[in-house]
Amino acid sequence: MSARNQVVAHGAVLQTEVLRYTPAGIPVIEFRLRHESNQTEAGIERQVQCEMPCVCLGDKAKGLAALADGTEITVKGFLAGRSQRYKHSLVLHITDWKRA
Repeated sequence: MSARNQVVAHGAVLQTEVLRYTPAGIPVIEFRLRHESNQTEAGIERQVQCEMPCVCLGDKAKGLAALADGTEITVKGFLAGRSQRYKHSLVLHITDWKRA
């Protein structure tokens, strides 16, 4: 089965946790991304505000760890359930990011 699961979002970094490492030595960082924008839905303009949990692994995580809360970034990634048990709780897995 081939299905697309790609997300691009812009927002401010919030509540960055301390950089940690998996048992295999891979760097991991978790944070929240605050997004605000205006979107058109069914021909009606609406203001969108949300915060989403994010996780980033590898070398990209090291760069995120150095950012201060409030730093604006654009991220690319995919959505996945927090765990097998909590499939309904989504987390944005960051595969790439850049400062805005």
